[in-house]
Amino acid sequence: MFAPRAAAFDKRIKRVVAWSILPNFLDVNLATRPPLVRAFVKFLLATKQAWLIDVVFDRLAEKEELVKWGLNHGKYAYGAKDAYGYLRACASFDMLKIADKIDQDFLLLGARQDHFIAFDLYKPEIDALANVKSLTFRAFSDREEAGAHCNLGNMKLALDTIMDWIRFTKARDESAVHRMDI
Repeated sequence: MFAPRAAAFDKRIKRVVAWSILPNFLDVNLATRPPLVRAFVKFLLATKQAWLIDVVFDRLAEKEELVKWGLNHGKYAYGAKDAYGYLRACASFDMLKIADKIDQDFLLLGARQDHFIAFDLYKPEIDALANVKSLTFRAFSDREEAGAHCNLGNMKLALDTIMDWIRFTKARDESAVHRMDI
């Protein structure tokens, strides 16, 4: 989220690596829920129904360990006192609102079996990057031992992919400069 946002507003940045799919952090957190539940939570946020959000998410946390961990970690990481505060903070991390301002080379890395970020969120992110100079999307899989969140299991492959992409785009740009000199 931070690298694409920086690139949207600082044109000194020539290349952007987004190591994970993150079009909107609220959508990431709600992606595993049915569409009706996602819409309901967004309605509750829009109408500032803090007490109801807190009740719903506290009950979910009692039933689902991953929700419990995510909620507790999220409240800690974002300094939120409750589920409502955490979800409002998540909603503020929205790359889709600034994606049209990104005009640099863009590398997006994803993991097909990520337990936290739904893989199908890549499409809205890619669709929003309408003005990038170039777009490379690399989806890692379990066959490569890199299909987990942040490509745990084969981070070397992800890092090698990033370095290869940087070398490629740099060489392409240098080649274009040499062609102009001729």
